[in-house]
Amino acid sequence: MSNDLLTMSMEIFTVVGILVSVGIFGRLAIKAKSIGSFRFQLSAFILIWAVAEVLYEGQDLGLFNTSGLNELGLAFHFASMAAFAVFVGARSYKFLRVKPAPLPPPPVKPVPLTGAMET
Repeated sequence: MSNDLLTMSMEIFTVVGILVSVGIFGRLAIKAKSIGSFRFQLSAFILIWAVAEVLYEGQDLGLFNTSGLNELGLAFHFASMAAFAVFVGARSYKFLRVKPAPLPPPPVKPVPLTGAMET
């Protein structure tokens, strides 16, 4: 915990900003149409990341007991980065997927015009 008033006020501002973002992205996740939607996946990733940051900042401010939170914060951070990797990987795969080239049209058999006119 820092005794510097400026540092402490910036950390408090950071925690408030993170909690506001939790509210915003929590609402976006709830309003998403499905779990597979871009909005839900991005919101879930940011929520996991925000939990890790709240634990980190709360530890710096002395709001939480520091014993055992390092591992918990690291676990949340790992979970958020893993979710982000899966999220970006899945979206990139869909975007970069190689589509097969269209088949050429079948050859057209020429029709002789001379035989049709003869009687």
